[in-house]
Amino acid sequence: MIRAKKKFGQNFLIDQQIIKQIIDAINPDSTQSILEIGPGLAALTIPLLNRLNHIDVVEIDTDMVEFLKNNIPSSKITIYEEDILTFEDQRLSEFDFIIGNLPYYISTPILLKIAKSKKNNSGLFFMLQKEVAERVSAVPSTKMYGRLSSMLQYFYEIELLFDIPAGAFNPKPKITSSFVRFTRRNPEELNALNNDNYERVIKLAFQQKRKTLKNNFKGILDDNDFLNLSIDPSIRAETLSVHKFISIENYLTQRKLSF
Repeated sequence: MIRAKKKFGQNFLIDQQIIKQIIDAINPDSTQSILEIGPGLAALTIPLLNRLNHIDVVEIDTDMVEFLKNNIPSSKITIYEEDILTFEDQRLSEFDFIIGNLPYYISTPILLKIAKSKKNNSGLFFMLQKEVAERVSAVPSTKMYGRLSSMLQYFYEIELLFDIPAGAFNPKPKITSSFVRFTRRNPEELNALNNDNYERVIKLAFQQKRKTLKNNFKGILDDNDFLNLSIDPSIRAETLSVHKFISIENYLTQRKLSF
């Protein structure tokens, strides 16, 4: 019997009703390509293969790799035995969907890696810790809205589809999960002049969350700059929409202001 490994943050999905709900939400057709991150004991992989001709998976755990090889014909599955965080960006862009039950301790770096990988238009479906799901889907001027929200919402429209109780997993985690859909925005909407500078703007804006924009951009933007941007310098970053952050990035980049 294969046991979950704590070092990989493994919790195996076992609830058949939830599995069906997830497969129905993804709703792939046989022509589409899917990359699954951390398939584990194939709770989603095998049902998905009832709808797909083939699936690609990334799995770091050698025991799980062996399980997959023993339970799924090699013609139906391509297994990348590696860490998703070192997976080549070029390969990420080859799939229609990227899915998975993301380990809670590395969900944020995985999401940011995929979001920032160039030419990647994949739709994403992930099980996340509910708190993370609420953060990534939060709207401005709410408690959960912050750096991660404004980074990921630049690249995606994000929908929290449904919650998944702890009892749906073995071993049972101490938290509730949520199933979340990320739909890549049209490239024409991603109108920051420099994506790297957009990320730097977000970092600066939220570096001290309780301080005003004037404080966080001290030495970079003055009162006249904020006037030109039509932004009140006395407000906090958590009140700004993604479009306002794009305005700041474009303003700084166009004027070649160092920050």
